[in-house]
Amino acid sequence: MYKISCLLILIFSVSGFAQTKRDSLSGAELKAELKQEIKQELIKEMAKTSLEEGKEAKKEAEDKNRLISWNKFSLEGYGVINYFNNDYDTDPAFKDKFDTERLNLYLGYQFTKNISFLSEFEFEHGGTGIAMEYDTQEESGEFEQEVEQGGEVKLEQAYINFKIAPYFNIIAGRMKLHFGLAQDLDEPTEYFTTTLPEMQNALLPLGWYENGIEFYGEFAKHFHYRAYIVSGLDATGFSSQNWIKFGHQGRFEMINAESLAFAARLDYQFGTSDKTYFGISGYVNDAAANRPKDDMQESAYVTIGEAHFSYHENNLRIHSQVLYGNLENSNIVSLKNSKLSNNLNVKRNPVGKNAFGFSTEIGYDILSLITPDSHQKLFPFGRYDYYDTFQEVEGNVIKNPRWQRSTITAGINWFVIDDIVVKAQYTDRCLGSENYDQNTLEFTGKKQHERTFSLGLAFEF
Repeated sequence: MYKISCLLILIFSVSGFAQTKRDSLSGAELKAELKQEIKQELIKEMAKTSLEEGKEAKKEAEDKNRLISWNKFSLEGYGVINYFNNDYDTDPAFKDKFDTERLNLYLGYQFTKNISFLSEFEFEHGGTGIAMEYDTQEESGEFEQEVEQGGEVKLEQAYINFKIAPYFNIIAGRMKLHFGLAQDLDEPTEYFTTTLPEMQNALLPLGWYENGIEFYGEFAKHFHYRAYIVSGLDATGFSSQNWIKFGHQGRFEMINAESLAFAARLDYQFGTSDKTYFGISGYVNDAAANRPKDDMQESAYVTIGEAHFSYHENNLRIHSQVLYGNLENSNIVSLKNSKLSNNLNVKRNPVGKNAFGFSTEIGYDILSLITPDSHQKLFPFGRYDYYDTFQEVEGNVIKNPRWQRSTITAGINWFVIDDIVVKAQYTDRCLGSENYDQNTLEFTGKKQHERTFSLGLAFEF
């Protein structure tokens, strides 16, 4: 614009210039020449302005595209921190504990309307590190050095979700195995206890994540199904206390896939909440084939069936489940496991043939009765668990009553907001084994008990 202004000034002074040049240049020619120069300057200025506007528009478009790209990402998560005050007949010296139980982060990306990615990272017990554990339950008071416990970071899930139709969809990658109730209601705001529900957590891997493929969908409005072909269990991790729980592969860099597992689930959803349903699940896998060494020629099929019920309506919550499992050739598994190397870091003790478990819990939001408009909730609750990892044995394995356990838990959940809950509970676990006085070693006439008072803080976002 500065140049144009100079040219306009030049026009007003043309008379003086024409006076000196009128012998060689007429006024009309001078005027035409000046117009041409002004036109060229205007064209240059307009081109410059257009270029700047184009750059600005391009930058805005890039910013918009970048914003759209970031909007395709999602981040969610939850965390749990607990305190435990313990009084165990089985271990009078068992210390009180603080536990940063876990922090789970979900990172997702939406490729298209029907194709998405989801990953889950779990930080357990404060992160990574090598920890020492003092085991009085199965190792007669020995110290064990463990890499996984006392600090661990795991990639729990990483899969692609292909939404094809309401009745048929596919997930491929590393995914959660939705077996039973606790795998569905696994966020701490969805169950009452400070720790994961006891019966399921004692018998099954929680969380149970496997590599493979899942088919899922819904039909007839209320029915939902899931079917899996995934990596299976490793029988070297089976134990007296936890049956097949620690057969979940994870000790090695890669997972053995000599025997795949097949699982299926069917739910009927009713009521107004998506957490109101009942259903059944089944699982089968030959866990002998996935042992690190070919030290067992016989098969060891794990077969589990369960039924579950969940009710979340108005201010009432009810959760209940029954589970039964069978381990083929459990006596041979017990024998082979007793000869495993110490370096494998497994229990090496007998395994039961059959396991049985039952649990039920109920809670009601009493704050809704006192202040109906409150955004907070107060759930007193009660829970009962019964489970036996040695319900039946075979061969030379001796049935140990210690692994028959029944637990009564009572507590309260205070939801400060829907996403933050403070928990308090008292748990009394009764074992099938006899209790003896620690000083006189005389039978007290009672069963052994493990009592715990615990406090918890849980959140999700």
